Amino acid sequence: MTHLEAQSYIMPFIEGKVPDNKQEDFVIHMKNCNKCHEELEIYYTLLVGMKQLDTHSDVTMDLNADLERELNRMSHRVRNRRGVKISAFSIIMAIFIVIGTIIYAGILNRVYAFEQNTKHIEQGSHYYRDYIGDIMCLDDKDNIEKSMLIEAEKQISDYERIRGFIRLVDDYDRILKLGEDIGNHEATTD
Repeated sequence: MTHLEAQSYIMPFIEGKVPDNKQEDFVIHMKNCNKCHEELEIYYTLLVGMKQLDTHSDVTMDLNADLERELNRMSHRVRNRRGVKISAFSIIMAIFIVIGTIIYAGILNRVYAFEQNTKHIEQGSHYYRDYIGDIMCLDDKDNIEKSMLIEAEKQISDYERIRGFIRLVDDYDRILKLGEDIGNHEATTD
């Protein structure tokens, strides 16, 4: 707020008619600008003092203290209005967040239900354990797990492969020796 604007609101301040949207700027300017504050004190002292004399009410000797109280009251009203605005905004935002969360959860629930229904339609009744449970679990044994164990037994480790190769080499050597023995045996019998 400029000096001219602040000075233009001196009379409305004394009459209690400063617009709500200008009160905060007016109070801040008056507390920070000595020149405008002195002018406000002069007008306030003259006008309020004359009003008190005209109405024959008790004349206050410390009009400067009254002025400071009025500025402080206006400052408190501004802070209270700001606090109410912030509180109202916070409440409205909280309501929007709660409503948004509820709507989002509802949408997720509908999407999940749609996916489950689509899965049920596409895969048919064989997808569910209720229909194939008897086939999968005979005699309280899980046949799928049993087949996986059999497959695991068929897998050969590297150690077993090396041992098999060594046995193959040993068998090859024995076959060659046996072949030589047979060849020597035939040669001696002819």
